Amino acid sequence: MSTTPQHGARSRYDAEIRSTLQNIAQNSITTSLSQRFNEDADRAARYSADVGPLFVDYSKQHIDKDILAALCTLARDTSVPEQFAALRAGAHLNNTEDRATNYPSLRRWAVDGKSSDHATDAMYSSMAKLVAAVHSGELTGTTGKAFTDVVNIGIGGSDFGPRLICDALANQGDGILKAHFAANIDPSVITEILATVPAETTLFIVASKSFGTQETRSNANAARAWLSSTLNCKNVDQHFVAVTSKPSAAKNFGIKEELILCTPEWVGGRFSLWSSFGLAVALCFGMDNFRTMLQGGHAIDLHVEHTPLEDNVPVILGLLDVWYRNAWGISSQAVLPYEHHLKLLPIYLQQLFMESAGKSVSRDGEVLKYGTGGVIWGTEGTNGQHSFHQLLHQGSDTIPCDFIASLRTYNPVGEQHQNLIANCFSQSLVLMKGQSATEIQQTLIDEGMPSDEAGQLAQHKAMLGNRPSTTILMRQLDARALGALIALYEYRLFTASFVWGINPFDQWGVELGKQISQTLMGALSGDDVSSLDSSTTQLIARYQEAQKT
Repeated sequence: MSTTPQHGARSRYDAEIRSTLQNIAQNSITTSLSQRFNEDADRAARYSADVGPLFVDYSKQHIDKDILAALCTLARDTSVPEQFAALRAGAHLNNTEDRATNYPSLRRWAVDGKSSDHATDAMYSSMAKLVAAVHSGELTGTTGKAFTDVVNIGIGGSDFGPRLICDALANQGDGILKAHFAANIDPSVITEILATVPAETTLFIVASKSFGTQETRSNANAARAWLSSTLNCKNVDQHFVAVTSKPSAAKNFGIKEELILCTPEWVGGRFSLWSSFGLAVALCFGMDNFRTMLQGGHAIDLHVEHTPLEDNVPVILGLLDVWYRNAWGISSQAVLPYEHHLKLLPIYLQQLFMESAGKSVSRDGEVLKYGTGGVIWGTEGTNGQHSFHQLLHQGSDTIPCDFIASLRTYNPVGEQHQNLIANCFSQSLVLMKGQSATEIQQTLIDEGMPSDEAGQLAQHKAMLGNRPSTTILMRQLDARALGALIALYEYRLFTASFVWGINPFDQWGVELGKQISQTLMGALSGDDVSSLDSSTTQLIARYQEAQKT
C-alpha cells in the first residue's frame, strides 16, 4: 500500500508542536476579539477573501499574524501541501483500502470535458446519455409514459449529498422531475413515498456502491414489489436504474445492464456527490446544473492548489479546527445556514466530518494521544435562535460557529430577507462582543431599576462574548455556489485530517454494527440467544412479545 508523502525533519504532529499551539492559545486568550478589532482597522479585510463564488470572513476567529504564521508552519511541518499534491496526482491516500482519492479529477471533468481517468470519463458519458434519454422521452416507463418523478434509494453518502443538492436547487423553482428520497430501513419511509408517487411515471435510482447494503436492497425490493402489483406487470425493469461500483451485483439484482452507471471503486460514499451518485440531481435539475455544481467545486480546487498557505482559506479554516480541538479543548462546531434551502447542510456535514475524522488511530495504526474530529451540529436560522443559541451565547462551553447566507433571495417578500440577514449578522456580532454585566446594570439603572436589583439581574443577562465564528456569503444560492461550499468544507476536513495524521477516507467504525445486525435478525426470529448478553436478550424478548399482540 502507498503511504503519505513525507518531507523534512519533522512530518508528524508531535508533542512539541502541540505544546507550542497550547502556549499560543494561553497567550492569545488574554486578547479579546473586540480588542483585536479595535487595534487593527484593517482586520476584516486582512482575514477575509473571495474564494470562487463565496466570500469567507474569518476575522471573528482567534487569529492574528503570529497565530497564522504558527498555523502555517504547522501545515508545512505535517506535509499538508505535499499531501494535497499527492491527492491531485491520484496517490492512494486511502491506505487501509489501497485506494486513490483524486476527487479534484471528478470536478476537473466539468471544465476540461475530461478527467485523468478513462473510467471517470466513461461514467460521465453514460450518465449524460441516460439523463438525455429520460428527458427526451426515449426512456419511458412500462406503459410508455414519460417519467415525472424519481425516487433515489440509497443510504449515507448516496443519500445525503443528492438530497441536499436537490433541496437547495429547489429554491429556483420546480425541477424537470420531482425528487423523492428513501434511505432509512424503517418501512414507513418507503411506504409513505410509494403512497404519493405515480407508478406509471416513476423512475427508481438504486444507489449503492457495493449493491449489498441492507437498507438499499430492502427498499428497492419493496419498490419493485409495489410497482409490479400496482401496474399488474411482472417486468418493470424500465423503471429501475442503478449507480454502483459493482455492476455485476446490480445486474444480478435485476437491473438492466444498459441502465447501470458504473462508478470507479475508489470513489468514497461521502465524497460521491461529484460522481454518478449525483444522478438524481442531473435528472431533476438538468445535466448543466450538475456540471455547474462541479465547476463551483473546481474553483475551490484551483484556490487550494495555487494560493499560498497564508491566504489559503480552506486550509486556514482546517488549521483553526485543529487549534481549537487540541489547544483550546473545543470538540463541538455549529453550522448555521441562514438559508432555508440549506437546512440539510448540517446533516450532510455531520457525515463528511464525523465519519472522516472520527478516528483514534493514525493512518499507520498508532493509537493517538490527542483528540481528533468533533461534533458537528446546527440548523437553519432563525429557528436555532429560539432553541440552542442560548447555549452558544451564555453556555459554559465555547462553540465556534459558521454562519452561511445568501445575499439575494429567489422569494422576495417585503423586508423578510433583509430581516433574515440582519439576524445572521447580529448573531456573529453578539458572539464576538457580548455584553458585560456592568453595561447591562447601568442600562437597567438608567431605565429606573434600583441599583441592587439591576446588579443581580445583570448577572443573568450578561454575555461574555469573545466566541469565534466564520461567516460565509454567496450572492445567491445556485449550483456553482453550492459546489464551491461543499468543496470548501472538504478541503477544510482534509487539512485537519492530514495534520492529525489520520485517514479521512475510510470508515471502519460503521461496519461492525452492520454485521451484528444480521446476527440479531436471526435472534429476533427465534434463533438461540444464549451467547448474547442479558440486556440484548431482554430487548429481543420485548420485541418478540410485542409481535404476538
